[in-house]
Amino acid sequence: MALIAIDMDGTLVNGKNGIPMENIESIRAAQKEGIHVVISTGRMYESAKEVLDEAGLTCPIVCLNGSQIYDYEAKILHNDSMDKEIFAKALSICEAENKTFIISTSEGSFTKCRDTLYDEFFTDKQTGKTHKVTATLRKVRTYSSIEDFNDLDVYKILFLSKNEEVISRIRLKLMQEEGLLITSSGSNNVEINAANVSKGAALLKLAPILGVDLNESMAIGDSFNDISMFNRVGFPVAMGNAKEELKGYCTFVTKTNEEAGVAHAIYHFLDQKQKLKQS
Repeated sequence: MALIAIDMDGTLVNGKNGIPMENIESIRAAQKEGIHVVISTGRMYESAKEVLDEAGLTCPIVCLNGSQIYDYEAKILHNDSMDKEIFAKALSICEAENKTFIISTSEGSFTKCRDTLYDEFFTDKQTGKTHKVTATLRKVRTYSSIEDFNDLDVYKILFLSKNEEVISRIRLKLMQEEGLLITSSGSNNVEINAANVSKGAALLKLAPILGVDLNESMAIGDSFNDISMFNRVGFPVAMGNAKEELKGYCTFVTKTNEEAGVAHAIYHFLDQKQKLKQS
């Protein structure tokens, strides 16, 4: 195994936004064997790095679904922003639907109405208290118009809705626009990136830098934005909590993210590697 690419939400982290100790130990075991472990996530870099730092892990990070690639030393290796005209079309579609979407840029994250976003998705309705949120969400700001983005690089829009009809409608509208890649990391969201951006495309860029063969690499994920990774590696692994359709892309299904499925997958392949050495 040359490289292991691991999705974050629904995969590496559990429902409490923490990395189980079993996953931490398995990543360290893989790194000790000389295997590159790469975190590949839809999150912004700051948010992903915060979780890794809490776990005491250092890894290259593919963030914003492949828009950016950072190395072990937090140096940016690759940067892909959205064309301004394409962004304007996508933003117009999102604004016509509702106010609960997040725009990731070179200067942090923005939303149409921060209070609405927090109230609908990050507040406990019974207690009125805000849930634990990522570094990105703690700093999200409200913008007033598209002109606010004139001097910024825009990487991704995350559209959120608890209404399945709204999700289906906006997905169809966005898929009709050229220059966009439309995926999702859950049933309540639509992730909008430039058409040339994906986790799989990022791995193609990172592999020669690290000197690894993707045919001898593994990718672990649970959502549809992980399919591009699965299609690029020799050993695609689906989480136990992934949808059945997604499992069809993979050669191995591990345990759920609440059961340290990442550790189960890593140890499974490390054991196979050891058996091959002994035979």
